[in-house]
Amino acid sequence: MTFSGFTTERLTGIPPEFFTEILPAITKPSEIKVTLHLFYRISRLRSRPRRLSWDDLLNDDLLRRSLQSLSTLRSFEELLDEGLTAAVRRGTVLHLVEPRDGRVRNWYLINTPANRAWAEQVGASGFVPPADEAIGERPGLIELYEQNIGLVTPLLLEELREASARYPAEWLEDAIREAVRANVRSWRYIQRMLERWAANGREPASYQTGRPIDIEKYTSGQLGHLFRRGSDESDL
Repeated sequence: MTFSGFTTERLTGIPPEFFTEILPAITKPSEIKVTLHLFYRISRLRSRPRRLSWDDLLNDDLLRRSLQSLSTLRSFEELLDEGLTAAVRRGTVLHLVEPRDGRVRNWYLINTPANRAWAEQVGASGFVPPADEAIGERPGLIELYEQNIGLVTPLLLEELREASARYPAEWLEDAIREAVRANVRSWRYIQRMLERWAANGREPASYQTGRPIDIEKYTSGQLGHLFRRGSDESDL
């Protein structure tokens, strides 16, 4: 089968540590398939915290096809359990057990600072609250960034918090929107745009008329030394 090419510019964010620390150490194909599929599924969730249950994964036909391509002699459930167990043991994925009506429900989350804090809180209380869909609420900066740019790493988390305290929410939303429009998914690009707005004003006419930002000016022109296309290593 020959792949004909991608049909969308939307990307699934994966932290750089996955490529520098985790991927070189993975030996089980089931682990890498399950881990990548978790990034794919979880990046598209709106609930907080973003999590998937064993049943969610067991009923995932795409994941079933992916894992069953590894072996015709092993069941999907066995391959799924092997991949999840390896990812949890490595520390890529968090595993949370929820007692429910005499049985247990298994939850899986990406191992991020926010998810670790949530899992520790749940472990101390023994109660797993229902997922917060946040319907009708304005998304927070971290959620907005993850939906459009990539996953937030510990290194980036503090910078986002500082930016949230320093700039209006409307500015942050518009800066992320402009980065997506320019296909420059980089926190450095967004940060410099915010700094420029703070120093020189928002140039309201350009946003009211939809006039695009001169991207070349900030990538290869007089301010090219401040920006580069693509993503910074700390941005996903």
